[in-house]
Amino acid sequence: MHESNVWAAWTLRSHDVLTGALPPGLGLRDVAALTLIASHEGCSADWLWNRIGLTQSGTVRLIDRLEKLGYVARARQGRAIRLSLEPAGTAALATWNERREAAAAEALGGLSDDDRRQLNDLLGRGLRATERARDAADATCRLCDWPACERCPVDESVGQAR
Repeated sequence: MHESNVWAAWTLRSHDVLTGALPPGLGLRDVAALTLIASHEGCSADWLWNRIGLTQSGTVRLIDRLEKLGYVARARQGRAIRLSLEPAGTAALATWNERREAAAAEALGGLSDDDRRQLNDLLGRGLRATERARDAADATCRLCDWPACERCPVDESVGQAR
């Protein structure tokens, strides 16, 4: 087995299963925005844009669409516009988290419990080994169920120098 081939195949299989789990009508950037807004209540579009991989104008259009769907609310606070989830956005995010868990179970289905624990430990070690800035860490965890992660290896990778 060639390491990079195995890694690439595993990564693509995981991506395919993950994107197949998306709630109807939502894309990866949609659920990323919902996830980040939920975990950083009151964030701004300026804070959000580089964490979801869009331009500022693309992020505003995404927020416009999520607002029209009833998922996101804007509130003015001084000169800033703060974002929060509406109940429908919270429900969509809960659906995403449930579907993501099922996708992970499917992708990991051929592994024993011990294999899963070992893989989780190895992946966590790899994630900790890459020093990153706070915004890059947030971007890495943009599809995560933040409250479920007690000891986040990505959070532990955030460096002080950046």
